Amino acid sequence: MTSLINKDGLPVSNNPKAIHEELFRGTGSVMGAGASIFVQNESITEKFIMISKDNGLEASTVQQFVAGRYKEALALFQEWLKA
Repeated sequence: MTSLINKDGLPVSNNPKAIHEELFRGTGSVMGAGASIFVQNESITEKFIMISKDNGLEASTVQQFVAGRYKEALALFQEWLKA
């Protein structure tokens, strides 16, 4: 199982509920080996889920999702963690 940490370096369980809690009620950021997911506040009412992938060999990749598409963003984050 891939180990994940939050912005403060504390461990986060690799399950959808724990990641959701950390993003929306915790530090707003979860990082794993080669991928990260975080919340970006555009305005008071507008939030985006940002996912970034960086393996150190190629240019980094960033995907942006509106907060309502969290499930899609989480699925892509989990896929990038496995890569």
